Amino acid sequence: MTPTELPFEQVWFVDFEFVSKPGEHPDVVCLVAREMRSGQTLRLWRDQLGPTPPYRTDADVLFVCFVANAECACHLALGWPLPAKILDFSPAFRCVVNGRTAPEGKGLLGALSYYGINSIGAKRKEAMRARILQGWPFTAEEIEQILDYCASDIHELPQLLAKLLPDIDLHIALHWGEFTAVSAQMEHNGVPIDMEICPQLQDKQAWAFVRDAMVPEIDAQYGVYVKGKDGDWHFNIEQFDAYCTRRGIDWPRLESGKPDLRRKTFESMAKAWPEFEDLRQLRYARDKMRRIKLAIGADGRNRTVLWPFQAKTSRTQPKAAQWIFSPAVWLRSLIRPEPDTR
Repeated sequence: MTPTELPFEQVWFVDFEFVSKPGEHPDVVCLVAREMRSGQTLRLWRDQLGPTPPYRTDADVLFVCFVANAECACHLALGWPLPAKILDFSPAFRCVVNGRTAPEGKGLLGALSYYGINSIGAKRKEAMRARILQGWPFTAEEIEQILDYCASDIHELPQLLAKLLPDIDLHIALHWGEFTAVSAQMEHNGVPIDMEICPQLQDKQAWAFVRDAMVPEIDAQYGVYVKGKDGDWHFNIEQFDAYCTRRGIDWPRLESGKPDLRRKTFESMAKAWPEFEDLRQLRYARDKMRRIKLAIGADGRNRTVLWPFQAKTSRTQPKAAQWIFSPAVWLRSLIRPEPDTR
């Protein structure tokens, strides 16, 4: 299939720029969109974006972009309906190169490079994105630069469409697009967090107290933890070595000669030497109790990009530290919806 054979009345290439803050909805900066057949192009700054999209979003229109959950999140932040039909180049390209080498990565620049399409270059892209993330205000010159930068992606998308279409099943790709839209809706809604308890756990001093309270009692039989200048307890390899020597225990070693402290090694040694079980559990618990870094918005909702189709198996891969369902399971007790909310 070629782009001209697509069974849609209109094909819109769309790209938003936005300011992203942990736990918050995207703060939309601008939109650039281009309709494939008519060539109509839109360059709209935030104050030009109204209560409805400037293009159709019904099932007879194809919405084309790269990483569609970001564009869909901007739709939701603006109060716009989600497009009915979405072609997201990100999962499509990942499907094409899955098991192959993508020298420049699997992002937009990587896809363009893979198909031999010229782009603005990584350094320029990083510089513009960094400026956008700094947020408001923007000068008149910066506004034009940002719109030009946003338009550069739109200029490249039609070429990428022509290259990708022969390599994908459009019917399946549209199902991928449906899922990216659902992911955006999940990100937009967020997960309600108990804001009476969570701030206490996020307090550095309070969390350090909880994390360290068990160390002196359990370590009394081993003497392998040392309190550093930072006030935190640290596992001391030399003292652990000395403990093993006193007990006549030949602990497995790494090639460097240092003790092998990997979790699997501790599990095996604790089975052979039960006296290590309490120390193993202490190390495991402290490792799982790293400081809580959930991304929580001002409305008490946990939000982070879910990154659909990022894994080789097409699973989502949100940033683990920021997502309530990734750290220790007991943290899920922080999920608390308020009455009459979803």
